[in-house]
Parts: sequence; structure tokens; C-alpha cells
Amino acid sequence: MAKKKNKKNIAKRKAKGNQRKAQKRKLRLVKAKQNKKQSQSRHDHLPASFDYPPLMSDEPPAGFRAIGMSAAMMEFAKAMIKHPDLKELESMEKTIGLAMPLWNYAIATEMGEVNTDMRSECCKELQQVCHVNQQEAEVLIDKMVILKNEMFPPDVQPQGSPIMFMRKGVSHIIAPFNYDRLLLNDEILPETEDDRRLLGLLADLDRMILDSAEDGDYDSWQEKYHAMEKQCGIAFKAWLAGKGVTGEFYEDCAYLAAFFVNFVYQYGHDNVGILRNTDELYFEEFFYDFVLRKVIMEPNEHVDWVPALRLFFTFLAEKGYLDDAGPYVIPLDTFEKPFLQLLRQEYG
Repeated sequence: MAKKKNKKNIAKRKAKGNQRKAQKRKLRLVKAKQNKKQSQSRHDHLPASFDYPPLMSDEPPAGFRAIGMSAAMMEFAKAMIKHPDLKELESMEKTIGLAMPLWNYAIATEMGEVNTDMRSECCKELQQVCHVNQQEAEVLIDKMVILKNEMFPPDVQPQGSPIMFMRKGVSHIIAPFNYDRLLLNDEILPETEDDRRLLGLLADLDRMILDSAEDGDYDSWQEKYHAMEKQCGIAFKAWLAGKGVTGEFYEDCAYLAAFFVNFVYQYGHDNVGILRNTDELYFEEFFYDFVLRKVIMEPNEHVDWVPALRLFFTFLAEKGYLDDAGPYVIPLDTFEKPFLQLLRQEYG
């Protein structure tokens, strides 16, 4: 693993950069609070403070599942994207910005604390984001209150708890990933110009992070990151094709790898965020926080994450960015079964 340098400057640079990330990121990434000190010793790989039903004394009623408050708001935002009456919600970032005042308004309505200013704010946001007039916005506000109450009925919520009970939707059959469809070519593929360009971009980007570039270089770093992310997709897809990966999973692999790269480099971490530094704690946070809370996918598609990332780290090792894929692939293997169990508990 790469050696950390000048941790104080790294923290300073990240704090400064966080003020501008909302305008530059592809996703709005809201980090959940986690206690990582005990997580590596847990045999089931669940974080010690993971926001999950077994940590509660109250069991959710039949047909409901328990989730944390921040995750509940994210689920509400996901439901808004799929709502037939809401238009122009093409990004999760935009949807979250709209969901927050509507969520707060719905809760205030339940508590009898609603005021005209809150409703006016919701109306203004709907008009701006969804391009509707005031009358249409007023109707949508009431529909979103109904949506929130259908998902989280007030009469079943635990009192004085940071946990909420969410109504389960359609049950999904979560089958394990079918590895029989992956018939990979074992041949080491020759290095291409796209590979060399990716390795150069990764080296430059990692060096900037490890050397703690000055605040004024943040824009340059972001430019390098986006160039690297794009080149990574090009080189990885070419490698997948050369290995014989085809069909829908071929497209999914590159898509899922891009999410992971974004998570490593753009999400706030306790240590230096570069691909070489990825370890069990990164995977823990990625699977149990980032994926389930912030990525919009069909539940049965989540089983593609582990095989896709296994291929991605194999690719990085084969191209010379990593010395060996084993230290990354082996931890991924240990997450596959408990993550499948968690998916079945969440969505089954």
C-alpha cells in the first residue's frame, strides 16, 4: 500500500475542496456516520454502528423493514424519481435537493407544525426543478406528502428512535451471480495505448493526492480525475472485450467500476483515497453504505457488484497499476455471501 504523506495538509486540502464539490461531482455523496474501529473483527462484515434492524430493540411490523433516518430520506428521493407525476428529475443530486424540503414538510404536517413558509419553499423548488406552475406545484406537494406517508406510515413509526419503518414494496427474488456465464480468456492481453494513458493519469492523480497538492491546484486535480475516470472506462471495456466478456454484463461491469472509482476518489474517507489504498474497510463502507443508500438499481442487479469489481482489480493488476490483485480480490470474496444475505433481507 502507498505511504501516506503530510496528513495535515491532506485534511486541509479536502476540507477546502469540499466547499466546491457539490457543483463539480456527478453525485451528491452524503457520508453516513460510521465507527470503523471494530468493523474488521466482525465476522459478518457489518459495521459496528451500521444502521440496520438487528441493532434495534423494536422489530418492524410485518411488511416493513427498518432503516435509518438519512437512508429513509434517500429512499423517498428514489421513489420520487419513479413517480409518474414528477418530470425533469434526471439526476439524483437534483432529486435530493427537491426531496429534502418535501420530506421536512411531510414530517411537519404529521406533527401539526407546518407553516406557510415551508409550503412556499416546496412550491418554489417544484416550479424551478419540474417546470410546473404554482397550481400544479401545490397539487404535487400534497401528492408527495401522500407518497411519504404510504412509504412510512406515521402510525407504525417507533417513538424517540433514529430508525424508521419503511413499507416493503414488491418482493424480489435475489439469486446469486451466475459465474457459469463468465468464460474468460486466460491470456494476458498486450498493453495498449489506452492502457498506458490510463496508467499515466492514475499515477499523476495519485501523486497529487499523496503529495497533498496546494489548495489552488484543486481545479487541476478535478480535471485530472475526470480525464482518468473517462480513460478508465475506455481501457477497462477494451480489456473486458479481450477477455471474452459479452452481453449485458459487459456494459454493467464498466458502469459499476465507474461508481467504485468515483467512491474511492470523490467520497470522503478517513485515509488517503486512491485505488491502491482500497482495503476491507473501503469495501465495507462501499457495500453497506454507498451502494444500498445512494445507488439506484433494481435489487436483483446488486449481485453484479462483487464479480464486476473482482474483474476490475484483476484488470488493474494485469496492466501493472497493482502488483497483485489478490489483496483486493480475496476481501471481495468474503463480502459476497453476507452481501447477498443482506440483499435478500432488504428486498426479499
